[in-house]
Amino acid sequence: MAQLNFDGRVAIVTGAGGGLGKEYARLLAARGAKVLVNDLGGNFMGDGADAGYAAAAAEEIRSQGGIAEANVLSVASAEGAQGIVQDALDRWGRVDVLVNNAGIVSGAGSLDEITDEQWQRDMAVSASGTFFMCRAVWSLMNATQNYGRIVNIASGSWFGMGSGVPYPAAKGAVWAMTRALASATRATGRDVKANALMPIASSRMTALMGEEIHAIMDRDFPPRAVAPVVAMLAHEQAPCNGEMFTAGGGGYTRVFAGVTRGYRATDKDWTPETAMAQFDAVMDTEGFSIPAGSMDESAMYTSDVPWDAFRAFIK
Repeated sequence: MAQLNFDGRVAIVTGAGGGLGKEYARLLAARGAKVLVNDLGGNFMGDGADAGYAAAAAEEIRSQGGIAEANVLSVASAEGAQGIVQDALDRWGRVDVLVNNAGIVSGAGSLDEITDEQWQRDMAVSASGTFFMCRAVWSLMNATQNYGRIVNIASGSWFGMGSGVPYPAAKGAVWAMTRALASATRATGRDVKANALMPIASSRMTALMGEEIHAIMDRDFPPRAVAPVVAMLAHEQAPCNGEMFTAGGGGYTRVFAGVTRGYRATDKDWTPETAMAQFDAVMDTEGFSIPAGSMDESAMYTSDVPWDAFRAFIK
């Protein structure tokens, strides 16, 4: 297979001042992309700001022969997101790749201990930040360029993370956004693809778990081992749209939400007892389906509803 290069492409990677984001930026630059390294420079809980992280990462990429510039605006506001995109446009005239990696984890602990501020901060960066960045490039990629690749960084916390709620909720929103964006581009036929990735890697968070655990994570799940999947999804030959993957330790796998065959009756006056009696059948995952969108899932029920009219209405 020919090498996947990014010559002539422009990429924005948010949260790229260190860790996973820096590895994504480094690989894209090494393969020929011009990369805007965005990072506000706060800690993983969202506190503080330090322009040195983005500057150092961009300098490191340049020292390795790549093209990179630093940007320190925050993704957590519409103005910040638009400013990030405008910076790339002012420097290089286009944006071909957007990797939404910026995220924080401020809301830890049991639900009754999480503050309003913790909830809002997690949502502001991981969920709203992804939304603001995608919106800032949407018209450019769809109407102007008819080309773009969006890689949204989600998280395995989506499956559940102990008692934590804000971070998994924000990352679940990222997954839902990715599906919605892909559905929109499939409807228009534009050459714009959006996919999501749940990385498994050592990070500033694993460092807090102690030197021993962090060393094992760094050995078995180094950030660089996730970057190849990001590059694949960011490439013009990206083989999918609207998919989610998990990657770490040198491999990757598909993650999906499916619908079982379930119990689909024509009786609209059925009872809770019937629901209980059919529970095992509803839980059986054999013969599951993966709907392309919400209308496809609804159409699996027996009815005469013209679902195509709904599809046309929500385009």
